[in-house]
Amino acid sequence: MKHPKLIDAVFFDMDGVLVDSMKYHVEAWVKAFNENGFYPKELPFYLNEGVRHDITVKDRLAELGVENASDELIEKIYSRKREIYEKIAVLKPLNGIEAILDRLKGKVIMAVVTGGVPPVVKKTLSLFECRFDFVVDYESTKKGKPDPEPYLFAAAKAGVPRDRILVIENSPTGIASAVGAGLACWAVCTTLPAEYLKRADRVFDDFRQLECALFDESVILLGNAIT
Repeated sequence: MKHPKLIDAVFFDMDGVLVDSMKYHVEAWVKAFNENGFYPKELPFYLNEGVRHDITVKDRLAELGVENASDELIEKIYSRKREIYEKIAVLKPLNGIEAILDRLKGKVIMAVVTGGVPPVVKKTLSLFECRFDFVVDYESTKKGKPDPEPYLFAAAKAGVPRDRILVIENSPTGIASAVGAGLACWAVCTTLPAEYLKRADRVFDDFRQLECALFDESVILLGNAIT
């Protein structure tokens, strides 16, 4: 398990870490599939958060016995999901995250690493008043989570040693991506219970616990990457 003694950068997932949005994503996905005659369960959407949307559609259809789905069907379901999400989502920061961001600002590089598409990401991050130094989104890399590419890209962009980076995640796919990139990863049980987050180096019930570990425990020191 990785426990960085010095942190120069903290990377945050977006949905389920910064904002309470996963329930809206899942509801939109399920409705979009239902409207097209398919009835997936909710749990796989939570377990596979951050996976690129075309793979998400293919995988859920495959679970329902539909192989070799056409590009037209994939795009139809995804486009409808986007429409539904934009209508139902009421976005707000998750309890406790803003206090952590405020305490980190100016001490470390802060970035968002998400599988979201740019328009959705831009709208969501407008809640946070430019707290982040850069964003890695759907269009930044060829592969998405759980592949390590998003976090490897972010680490290279941050320009700090990988053993001085901490990732905050909430899903198995995000954790797999961070761990695969060789980064320390802490997880928060905002959308899934701890049993699904075992690959993370540490798992917290909420952001208050994470904040205490980050600032009050004498196990790490915040770096000086910001000049």
